[in-house]
Amino acid sequence: MSGSLRDKIAVLLDAFEDDKVSCSFEEYKEKLSFESGLKNEERFRAVVEAVCKYSISSPDENGEENGLVEDEGSKEMSLIADMIISHLNHGYQSSPFLDFAEEQMIHKILGYVGYGKGASGVFLPGGSYCTLISMICARHHMYPDVKETGLDHPIQVIASENACKSTDEGALMMGIGTNNVIKVNFDMITPRELVDIIEKNKIFMIISTFDIAKDGTVDTLDKFSKIIRKYKIWHHIDACQGGTALFSSTYRYITDMFQDAHSITIDFHTCLNLNQQCSLLLVKDGEQLTNCSSITTPFQSGRRTDGFKLWLCDQLDDLDVHATALFERYIESDEELSETSDQS
Repeated sequence: MSGSLRDKIAVLLDAFEDDKVSCSFEEYKEKLSFESGLKNEERFRAVVEAVCKYSISSPDENGEENGLVEDEGSKEMSLIADMIISHLNHGYQSSPFLDFAEEQMIHKILGYVGYGKGASGVFLPGGSYCTLISMICARHHMYPDVKETGLDHPIQVIASENACKSTDEGALMMGIGTNNVIKVNFDMITPRELVDIIEKNKIFMIISTFDIAKDGTVDTLDKFSKIIRKYKIWHHIDACQGGTALFSSTYRYITDMFQDAHSITIDFHTCLNLNQQCSLLLVKDGEQLTNCSSITTPFQSGRRTDGFKLWLCDQLDDLDVHATALFERYIESDEELSETSDQS
């Protein structure tokens, strides 16, 4: 590493520690305007300090806090990992070690879930993309020839009424159409009512929600398990904001339902407060993940190895302790989740 780069990183780290100031979008033009006569080093410092100063996190579009619990330890480790990834990833090539680290974490998490031999996983750019790929897997599971022939009829997916918007986005991108996403309350609906929906439609997938962070939705589908197996429907669990419990030896039992699902999505940048982005899709039958969209090409495309952030945190940070602390803070703020943990 050159001395110049070391100096720049030192400036950046100092800027991280400076006080932050809230700034509207309209004010950026003025705040991020710099004198033209500055020397390179001076300009670099001015730009970096301004960017860090006015990049304070803001509430969501409704002006509300996102409800997520912050954890500085894992955040710092993932920041360091991000720097390593950027340094080692060049063009279409990446360090083999980064791929190895991802494989190690996938194998470990598959064990936490309880998936057996043949299960697989892949880190993807965001929870929405993970949901999309799970939907493609589910369609391929129900219609194995769809990759070559396409479909000549509508198909439907059943999702929780509190499902993330990624379900609608997936239906949109796949050409299924958002009108073919059937939203239900899994706590209120009966097995007979679910069968009626299935038999009146061409249901290829059910998406349940395991969200301990934002609104506390935890869908349990035990009463529908026989129906799901009978109609060979793919069950996906959206645990983007609820995967925290997996890393807690104290509360992992709450995720016992995961092992019966065909696939699971976890956003570690959400549930463990890692840097954007670190999203994982787990699939019980790894061949489905391989076959649903694979196409042979004469070249190898590049991919950012975001899973390395999780691996580094697992090596240098006590994720068990952090996950347990985070989960307990979620429990304190959610009566329903507290009852679930007490009953289990």
